[in-house]
Amino acid sequence: MVMKWFTRRFPNFDYRIATLFAIAFLSLFPLLGAAPLFDEDEGFYAEASREMLETGNYLTAHINGAPQYDKPILIYWFQAISFRIFGQNEFAARLPSALATFLWMLSIFNFTRRHIGLQSGYLAALFFISAIQVTITGKAAIVDSALNLFLTQCLFHLYEYTQNRNRRIYTAAMYAGLGFLAKGPVAVVIPFGVSLIYCLMQKQFRLWMKMVFNLPAIMIFVAIALPWFVLEYLDQGMIFIQEFFLKHNLERFSRAFEGHSGSLLYYLPVIIIGTLPHCGLLLALICRARSLLKQDVYRFCLIWVGFVLVLFSFGSTKLPHYILSAFPPLFILYGGVYERLTNLRSYLVPATAFLALLLIFPLTIPLVVPYVRDDFAVCMMRSGQSLFGLGYYLFCGITIVSVMLLFFVKQSGSRMPAVVVSIVYLLLINVVLMPRIGELMQAPVREAATVASRLPDRPVMWGHTLPSFMFYSHRLVQMRRPASGDLLITKKTRLSEVGAHEILYEKNCIVLARVL
Repeated sequence: MVMKWFTRRFPNFDYRIATLFAIAFLSLFPLLGAAPLFDEDEGFYAEASREMLETGNYLTAHINGAPQYDKPILIYWFQAISFRIFGQNEFAARLPSALATFLWMLSIFNFTRRHIGLQSGYLAALFFISAIQVTITGKAAIVDSALNLFLTQCLFHLYEYTQNRNRRIYTAAMYAGLGFLAKGPVAVVIPFGVSLIYCLMQKQFRLWMKMVFNLPAIMIFVAIALPWFVLEYLDQGMIFIQEFFLKHNLERFSRAFEGHSGSLLYYLPVIIIGTLPHCGLLLALICRARSLLKQDVYRFCLIWVGFVLVLFSFGSTKLPHYILSAFPPLFILYGGVYERLTNLRSYLVPATAFLALLLIFPLTIPLVVPYVRDDFAVCMMRSGQSLFGLGYYLFCGITIVSVMLLFFVKQSGSRMPAVVVSIVYLLLINVVLMPRIGELMQAPVREAATVASRLPDRPVMWGHTLPSFMFYSHRLVQMRRPASGDLLITKKTRLSEVGAHEILYEKNCIVLARVL
């Protein structure tokens, strides 16, 4: 009755858009600063932005006083502006990523709505914003949300140019420039490759040449992307070219960095887990791929997903968040598949099974510990058991029952199961899991930093890389083996190598100590 009254009073109002925006807002913003910053990545970016404000050097990012060349400057500028407005805290560090993710979702919704329909746009955006990997990394204080917002918009606009020959080529160039300023060549490589393959399949190679070598578009790209790189080169010299372009781009692709390697199938489990609770649609997508290829927009999305998957699978350095650039087209395809399902059980079974695994996970920790060789990991696992109490099991039990009730929904293509499953997983990740993981892993670092900030010494960091410690203590650290009299932040498992010491703070295997 209420909905009928509302639609009569507001005939142009669509409650699907309202619910989508409400779900996205509640997922991204209310608990943005609840968990401490996670090391290494969040702590790295936040500390670099803090040092930027402290030194007044807005050209070159520094960590612990040393220049960093692995990423361009844009994310540091965004975070520095956020720190100026909201203070140096977790909320401000993550706000640029959360805003970028909201705009990223909005771009997926608008593109899909224009080219497929409102229902498909709603489903694609809903699946995107509630996926585990987007929920976790989409509001993390890292560069990937901003990069993928620009990359996604660039590809959307290139596709629309192939359909209408409109002025989208200039906005595509603008987004490519912003993406290049956010993370570098990958923001050009992916649009270049995807658009080339799509135009070849469409027998539009001449159009692709006209699109890629459009002089005004190239000038827009250069005007946005080039100035900072030129200024950085003039300031830092060839070391910048060698570190950024050769080491952190070419070498990162040709050899594994920091042990981040994997097989050609590395990203298959990443996609399955990362797109939970909607990964049940993956098998249906594979089965329906041939029929989807008949529609231009779905063909473009399949090429996009395939290109990104092949590109990063053959790259030597592999990290889970690399595959995020394939998620927008993947969720557009998921939306199309969901609408065609005659039986929702294939969608609901994986979502229910993973909830059951999360329910029993804390109970398996004592069984797994004897087989773990890393003493620090064992220490953390034992410390974390106390965080999973009765409230955790009750919540997981209620969510499992809620999802299992959806098996009795008979309507094919009904939105209700997708909405319920999405909300359940958003609550599970944002309210239950991430605060507990943050309390276990990073709260001790933040508290140790608070203690260290009241002492006159410059701390020594040894046996662990914790840039968030620098962020919270507002102190640079010495990275070396400790000596007598040092103020030391380290793992509890490394204390036996230090000799006589006095513990100033200890929690969850993180120790702040004075070496005697």
